[in-house]
Amino acid sequence: MLETALNAMAQQYLDLTLCKSRCDESDIQWYTEGPFWRRTNMRFSREYKILPDYEIGDMKHGKTLEDVLDECTHLKANLKLYKETARPDEMQRIDYIIDHVVNLHTRTRLLLGEKIPYNTMTDLMYGLVAPAYELKQFDDILGEMEQALPGSGSVQDKIARFRKKITVPPEKLLQVMTDGTKAFHDMSMENMTLTGNSMPRVRVRELADPKMEFLSILFGYDYNHLEYERNFNLLFNWTVDHIVECIGHEMEPGHLTYYEKRIQTYIDTGWPEMAVVSLYSSSSAFTEGSGRYVIDMCFDHSMDKKVDFEREYIFKKADLDMGLVELMPLWHQFSEMTGYGKLEASRRLWDGEWSLEEALAFLKQYGFVDKDTQTADIEKMACDMGHFTSHEHARDVVKEYFRSVTSSVEEEWRLYEKLCCAHMSMRGMQDKTYRIDF
Repeated sequence: MLETALNAMAQQYLDLTLCKSRCDESDIQWYTEGPFWRRTNMRFSREYKILPDYEIGDMKHGKTLEDVLDECTHLKANLKLYKETARPDEMQRIDYIIDHVVNLHTRTRLLLGEKIPYNTMTDLMYGLVAPAYELKQFDDILGEMEQALPGSGSVQDKIARFRKKITVPPEKLLQVMTDGTKAFHDMSMENMTLTGNSMPRVRVRELADPKMEFLSILFGYDYNHLEYERNFNLLFNWTVDHIVECIGHEMEPGHLTYYEKRIQTYIDTGWPEMAVVSLYSSSSAFTEGSGRYVIDMCFDHSMDKKVDFEREYIFKKADLDMGLVELMPLWHQFSEMTGYGKLEASRRLWDGEWSLEEALAFLKQYGFVDKDTQTADIEKMACDMGHFTSHEHARDVVKEYFRSVTSSVEEEWRLYEKLCCAHMSMRGMQDKTYRIDF
């Protein structure tokens, strides 16, 4: 009887999340409509979701954002009341649902126009607060880049030239993406309990927007199979490091592996909250952060192994300058620092401390964007809903948590697989209080 009541509250959270998405098209990162789903039409674009085409209007007709906000308030109160007499084995589930109701409530407040300081917003929406990044960190990496990168001119010019030299030519992209996807799939299969039926199909094509990295198409799923296709944009500038990031993080063993595990957990347990991953939630922060950290797990946290992979699967297959391979460890450090720089720019734009012009000057000064980047290109950072906190900082939180509770890479893989199916807590990972058997 008690679980029935908790399931009812979890279903209310799911319904409110789906309802809110009518006013928040980018929100639903993953949705499991039922045990099976098959695509019934061939419309795929940024304007049409790749996910199961649930009819939100019919399901939740007439519910406003104000209604969502009000129901979230009452749902949170009911969950806390339930928690007072709940069994110990229910606590993590209850806390998970409460966290996600708070995430939903916060996102709805923002959609209604409320202004919230950046750190408060990320705390409420992801359970994370990123530290302030000092300019000295950026100065130090810029100095290293100036010393190490070949060529003459300013360090910004050197960075731009190096970025261009490690960009895969469009005619080589299909082979690189196909072979890389298969390699990461094999590493995922080696380290996790997976069906092996969910490796995505790889396509390359010119997409309408040169800045759009890829178009994903979900054709169907069941308990043992995700039928998924990813179309990589030939007009996008694919650098070596970004290819590794995109394959491992966005596909296997990152997001697609997480979604496969979520489907199975939802079917095995019937827990409604496992049917959805909202972009603006702590479960999204987990899949973003862990999806990035698990890439290094694939290489046993060895930069040498990672660079060896890039040499064999990207530099050679794309006919890039092999003499640049030795600079990839430094480039990876620079790419990581780029994420921190963009996080800081987003925070200061959100809080009104910087203008668009000041943020752009900062990003150009450190080579985090190309010299021809315009204010319009970074304007979305001013409206950023904590993207870089839920990626860059989430990765660091996952890294520190994994290293605090495991003693080997093998244990990290077991922990990652267990967390993909669990009522995880980003706040609990950040303060090291979250525990799970693995």
